[in-house]
Amino acid sequence: MVKISPSLNSVNILEAKSIIEALEPHCDSFHIDVMDGHFVPNLTFGPAVVNALAKVISKAISLHLMVENPEKLIEYLQLPENSVVLFHKTATAKPESFIKLLNKKGWRAGIAIDPDEPVETASSLLSELDYVLVMTVRPGFSGQELIPQMLSKIKELILYRKKHKLKFKIAIDGGINAENIKEVARLGVDELVISSAIFKTKDPLKALKNLAKLVKS
Repeated sequence: MVKISPSLNSVNILEAKSIIEALEPHCDSFHIDVMDGHFVPNLTFGPAVVNALAKVISKAISLHLMVENPEKLIEYLQLPENSVVLFHKTATAKPESFIKLLNKKGWRAGIAIDPDEPVETASSLLSELDYVLVMTVRPGFSGQELIPQMLSKIKELILYRKKHKLKFKIAIDGGINAENIKEVARLGVDELVISSAIFKTKDPLKALKNLAKLVKS
């Protein structure tokens, strides 16, 4: 069964603790975006907020780094063991070394693929990774519509994983909502990262429950 990971990018930070506690029984993990305003044109949580959120969350955590020099930033992070840390290949000069650094800290490594990047961009790293995050919108802002052409890229990645007998999990992030979640879930991916369709509603818990019900139907 495909898992749902609420992305805290759109959460009301003043109510984050109570919202996380309410959602936790109904989801499998939480996703956190870190943007530095340089690698992508937006600014979100810094290490202090990420660490505070990590203390509140008891489920698994995936952290998407949309930052320059990710090697420097992770030195300030305090994440539970087995957390997933996702990075962009173009953000670091030595992606292989960065993967080893993440593993040394007890974290699982994943790579994010932008809409403009072919699957081949990450092919040399896939045997070393635990996760691949396919961005179905352009990274930087929540609330965008899913780019339909990305569905073929997801299918390509699933076939690649099967052909090469690799074990990395595939997550999708961007534009997933009640209208398209059934179609996306049927692709064969492992995880759906959802932000606006949960947190930009009047009742995030009700929205999450509805999305989970649609996935199962």
